[in-house]
Amino acid sequence: MAGDIPIITLTSDFGTADGYVACMKAVVLAGCPDARLVDITHEIPPGDVIRGALILEATVPHFPAGAIHLAVVDPGVGSERRGLALASGGYNFIGPDNGLFTPFLDAPGAAAYALPKPGPDVSTTFHGRDVFALASARLAAGADISSLGELLDNLVRLDWLKAEVSDDEIKGEIIYVDRFGNCVTSIKADDLGTDVIYTVKAAGRDVGPLRKYYAEVPPAEALALINSMGRLEIAVNGGSAEEALGLALGDEVTVRLI
Repeated sequence: MAGDIPIITLTSDFGTADGYVACMKAVVLAGCPDARLVDITHEIPPGDVIRGALILEATVPHFPAGAIHLAVVDPGVGSERRGLALASGGYNFIGPDNGLFTPFLDAPGAAAYALPKPGPDVSTTFHGRDVFALASARLAAGADISSLGELLDNLVRLDWLKAEVSDDEIKGEIIYVDRFGNCVTSIKADDLGTDVIYTVKAAGRDVGPLRKYYAEVPPAEALALINSMGRLEIAVNGGSAEEALGLALGDEVTVRLI
């Protein structure tokens, strides 16, 4: 980590109107006063694990190796769902075992550890503060991740990451709509060949060939491109694809050779 100062990122669906995020930060700083805290986002829709996983997938690789990523989108808090510490790709992750870390589970050498079950004196509704922030502080203060718990397998995975690829067609679906109304799909750039001309349909509507940037089409016109997350995106130049095309989560997107 830069200057050997531990970096801890925070991602949650807590919002900022209440004190939940501040409580997690307080616990982290109590355990490691030198930690550098970075907010990725706290505006994930409540309980939207898929949105959280996508944001982590797009954001984590830009941080220095060794960063600790504390992520809490946890609709199963207080239940039998497990807490985990994950070492993957040079990063450490702390949070619930509910699929939130799916994009990082298959990295070579990835290893997960089960955090101990909370005792009766721990809140059943705020493991972000009482379990995950404490574990993150321990890591930041120098503990080895393997000391946090027993090795864990059979991790929970989300099932939206892969597109259906055949010789002349790729099928996926809309899995994320950002604040601009851009519709991000389960189709990744790696699913598409290079130097190939494609035509794209979203929910049965033709949005034309694959483009490189938004202004490649006139204002208010729909397009498809590979976005900064490395995923196929359906967009409208200067507008909202969600509104203009009536698109929604789960709508099918197909890519065909011209």
